[in-house]
Amino acid sequence: MLLANFLNPLVTRSTIVTEDIKDTRLDYYIARRFPYYSRTEWQAIIECGLLIINDKNVSYKKKIKKNDKITYFIFYYKEPEVQKNVKIIYDDDDLIIVSKPANLPVIPAGKYYYNTLYKIACDKLNYNLKLLHRLDRETSGCVAFSRTKEMARGFCHLIKTHAIKKIYIAIVENASDIEDRFTVEGYMKPSPNQYYRQYQTLTENDGKYSKTKFKVLSKHGQYAILLCRIYTGRMHQIRVHLYSLGIFIIGDKIYGREGPLAFDRFLNPSNYKYKEEMFNRQALHSYKLIFNHPKTNEKIRVVAKIEDDMKLLIKQLNVPFFKNRNKKKL
Repeated sequence: MLLANFLNPLVTRSTIVTEDIKDTRLDYYIARRFPYYSRTEWQAIIECGLLIINDKNVSYKKKIKKNDKITYFIFYYKEPEVQKNVKIIYDDDDLIIVSKPANLPVIPAGKYYYNTLYKIACDKLNYNLKLLHRLDRETSGCVAFSRTKEMARGFCHLIKTHAIKKIYIAIVENASDIEDRFTVEGYMKPSPNQYYRQYQTLTENDGKYSKTKFKVLSKHGQYAILLCRIYTGRMHQIRVHLYSLGIFIIGDKIYGREGPLAFDRFLNPSNYKYKEEMFNRQALHSYKLIFNHPKTNEKIRVVAKIEDDMKLLIKQLNVPFFKNRNKKKL
């Protein structure tokens, strides 16, 4: 397969090693970081001089270290299909906020390079934008970019000081006894897991502090639609906070009701006859951003309309949409 690919056009990519790595061989690192090819195929690429470190040819046995610049040449391959209907919902020629569709990676990683929100947004606006924050691949909704370093610094300062009000919508199950309003807070940390590379747990005093407030918009039986305000921006925060209460976001392949079974179904869909019965992504949407503009101090409210797949799910579950009369804000 590798030799056949030599006839295809070359694509040049570079990456910087950001981890504190000790005694890690190049071929192991690159095969894990970029699984386009197997480790054996990466060894062949390196030995052919199609991968260099700090502008020098190296052996695949070389031990890499933090801040090494890896430049490599891969051959064209067809990336997985994604939804590309990225909508611009705010643009003042400096700050841009888009509505990201579901199942679209935000940045190049793994098998995705061109089919990412960053690449699509840059092409759409014909500008080398600066990404200001991220969402999980399966989460839809608001993502911010800037055209200038000054705006990037100002917006990131708002994030760091928790001066941006971030509101999400989640569709959950196992919520028949859910309270109309509740708060989850605690400390989150990465935890080893036999199924998942990235897995977080909530603890009482170990890790990074996290806080989310929840409000029930409507519910029916065991299902509910929640408004979620995050006060901190930890990885998987809303999902982990709900999971800690035994409440699951529908379609969540890590912290959902089915857990590893759902994840395996995602990786090996041909093994499951009734895979179409499962919502194909986590039902989580970044709905609203509220903040004071970093330059003008004007109050900005940006709303990303809920995606059609979540609207359909709500209809199928027979949950009244946005019927909560309690007007008290989160």
